[in-house]
Amino acid sequence: MSEDLLKTHQKKYLRNEICYNQAVEFQMKDFFIAYAMAFNKKNNRSGSLFVNPFRRVRISDEVHLYQLIIYIHANTLKHNIYTEFQNYKWSSFQTILSEKKTILKREEVLDFFNGRNNFVKQHQIQSQYFYVCNHQME
Repeated sequence: MSEDLLKTHQKKYLRNEICYNQAVEFQMKDFFIAYAMAFNKKNNRSGSLFVNPFRRVRISDEVHLYQLIIYIHANTLKHNIYTEFQNYKWSSFQTILSEKKTILKREEVLDFFNGRNNFVKQHQIQSQYFYVCNHQME
């Protein structure tokens, strides 16, 4: 492939000037821009397609990571999308618990929670406390 056809960030990646994560971030940005432009053209509209820009949050410690994993799975409860996050079609919760092949870091996550049973138990306890009862976080 001719380098003339590549975007600047693709060339930088090939020259090892940016890391893989940065290259993926640029590719995702390009994808969302292209998608929004195509959607706007098809629907005869203009302007932002996504309400809020995506943002990253640096995970500061293991407690933060622990809570973040539970939040990701129980997010449907917080936003009243689905009442049983364990069975939500688009969640990775069941994938973590299954034996099917996956690209997820299943064993690392389960080890982080000290096993499958504690993974399930902590999700139940934390989701009840933060997303179901009156202690709901804002």
